[in-house]
Amino acid sequence: MGKRREFEFSEVAVDRFILESFGNERSAYHITNAEKVTSGELSKFRSRLKWHINHSLSTRQKQVIKAFLEGSKERETARILGVTQQVVNIYKHRAIKKLHGLLVP
Repeated sequence: MGKRREFEFSEVAVDRFILESFGNERSAYHITNAEKVTSGELSKFRSRLKWHINHSLSTRQKQVIKAFLEGSKERETARILGVTQQVVNIYKHRAIKKLHGLLVP
């Protein structure tokens, strides 16, 4: 048999690179400064998004976007609002376009 570059643990072949990089992994509870900044920026963006959804959209656009964010399908939303699926699609796309214009410089 030839020399192998893999190590076998519990019948699973493990590459040497994986073993060597395992010690370099950090704890799931450790947060770097860059992650703190990113988390803060996301929090600000979420709050701006919520504000604009509540204050910048029409009533129907609000209803459609909130249903969309809750995971409802266009067909379900259309049935609840008493309109066609195409109308829901139009409201959703216009709302997204409006929010994009307000939130992205």
